[in-house]
Amino acid sequence: MDFSKISAVILVKNAQATLQECLRSIQCFDEIILLDNQSNDDTLKIALSFKESFPNLHIHTSEFIGFGALKNLVISYAKNDWILLIDADEVLEQDFLNELREMQLAKENILALPRKNLYKGEWIKACWYPDYVLRVFDKTFTHFNDNAVHESLILSPNTKVIKVRKGLKHYAYDSIYGLLEKMQKYSNLWAQQNLHRKSSMGSACVRSVWKFFRDYFLKKGFLYGYKGFVISLCNALGVFFKYAKLYELTHKIPTCSLIITTYNSKDSLRCVLESVKNLDYLPIEVLIADDGSTEDTAQLIGEYQKAFPCPLLHIWQEDAGFRLNTIRNKAINAASGEYIILIDGDMVLESHFIKDHLDFAKHKVFLQGSRVILDKQTSEKAIRGGQNEKLSHHFKSKRCALLSSLIYKTSKVQANIFDKSELIKGVRGCNMSFFKQDWQALNGFNENFKSWGREDSEFVARFLFNGGELRRLKFKGIAYHLYHQENNKANLSQNHQMYLQTLKNKTIQWNPQ
Repeated sequence: MDFSKISAVILVKNAQATLQECLRSIQCFDEIILLDNQSNDDTLKIALSFKESFPNLHIHTSEFIGFGALKNLVISYAKNDWILLIDADEVLEQDFLNELREMQLAKENILALPRKNLYKGEWIKACWYPDYVLRVFDKTFTHFNDNAVHESLILSPNTKVIKVRKGLKHYAYDSIYGLLEKMQKYSNLWAQQNLHRKSSMGSACVRSVWKFFRDYFLKKGFLYGYKGFVISLCNALGVFFKYAKLYELTHKIPTCSLIITTYNSKDSLRCVLESVKNLDYLPIEVLIADDGSTEDTAQLIGEYQKAFPCPLLHIWQEDAGFRLNTIRNKAINAASGEYIILIDGDMVLESHFIKDHLDFAKHKVFLQGSRVILDKQTSEKAIRGGQNEKLSHHFKSKRCALLSSLIYKTSKVQANIFDKSELIKGVRGCNMSFFKQDWQALNGFNENFKSWGREDSEFVARFLFNGGELRRLKFKGIAYHLYHQENNKANLSQNHQMYLQTLKNKTIQWNPQ
C-alpha cells in the first residue's frame, strides 16, 4: 500500500517519555496529525521539535470530550481517507511497515495489529495476550463510536477484519502506580458511561474474582512472577471498581426530609418525635406540618429543638378548619430534601423506617407504606413513655427483606387501573413517600379538600395520570399507628365527587376553586 495515501493520527497527553520514539516510527507516512489533550509536561515541546524535521506534522489541541469523540476529531483533521491510528505510548514495528507496504486493501478492510504489551520493559506474553487492536481503516467507511472509554470502530456486516503478523510495541506500564492510576481513571469513565446498566456489589466481586483467575491462571500470568501477579490483580481490581462505582452512581441515596402532620395532639407527637430520635438513619431535617395547633404544641416542639439530632422545623398555619393539604404543601415547599417522607403525627417509627423508604425510592414512584395498628392499651403505654423497639408482635410488624422486595416488585399500579376501578384500595397519607420533583409536577396536594376523605387518593390519581406508578412498602418502613377515634366522615360524599372529577378529567395539576 502506498504510504503517501495514509495519514497517521495520534492522541497524546503527558507522553514525554515515549512520544519521540512513537513519532519516529510513523514518519514514513504522508502526514501525522497529533491531537494534544491538555498535556502539562514536555509533550508539546517534543512535538514542536520533531516538526522542525517533519513539516507534515500538524498539531491540534482539545479538552477531554471522551476517547471516542477525541479519536473522531483527530481523524477529521486528516487529508487522506486511509488512517493509521496509534497511541503515544506505542511504536510501530518495522516488520509491520514492510508487511503493510506489500498489501492491497479494499475500502471495507480494517487491519488488526497484534500488540506487545510491556511492563517495566518486559513483554508480558500473558494476561493481556493475545491483544489485537484495529488501527488501519478508511475513514469514509467507518468511524469510532462516542463512548467515553472502551471506544471502538463501528463495524458493518461487510467489514473484513484482517489480522497481520506484526504490529506494535506498547509501553503499557512502568510501575504499579501507573496500573492503579489508569484503573481509577478508566473505571470512573466506564461507570459514568454505563448508568443505564444494572450492577450490584455481588456482581462486582464475582466478576473481579473471575477476571483474576482468568488472567493469572488461564492466561498464564503466573509465568511472569510478581509482574504477572500485579497485572492480574490490577486487572481484577479494575473490573471490581467499574461495577462497584456503577453501583454507587445508580444507588445514590437522595437527601430526605421527613414531614410530620399534626393538629392538637401533642402527646402523640411527643411519642413520634422520640421514635425519630432513635432512628438508625436520620433524615436531613424534620418538619412539623401544623394545621393550627395551640401554643402547647409549639412549646413541645421548642423543647425538642434544643437537642434534636437533626434540624427540627415548625411549619404552622392558623386554625381555619381542616386544611391538611395546605399545610402539607407549605411544609414540602419549605423542605430542602430531594425526597419527601410524609407521616401523620400519630405514627411511631421503627428504627429502620427512613432507610427502608430510601432503599425503594425512585423517581415517578409513589411509595405507599403500611401501618401496624396498635390497640388502645398499647398506645396509652407508648404515650406514657413505655414504647419499645417493637410495639407489636403482629405479622405485619416483622421486617423481611425478601417479602418487602417481592411485594414491591409485584404491586405496581398505573393509571390504567382506573379503567376497571374508580378507587385504589389502601391509599393512606399516614405513611407515604415520593420525590419532591414529582410532587412539584402536580402542583402539590389539592387544597380544595376542606374536610377528611379522599384527599390522599386524589393526589395518587394525579400522580398516576402524570405517568407515575404506585408501589407498596410492606415488611419494611414499619410505622405503628397510635389508637385514636375515627375521623369525621360527614363530608366524605362531597370529597368523593371531587375525586371522581379528577378521574373523569384525568387531571394532573389541580386548580383552586
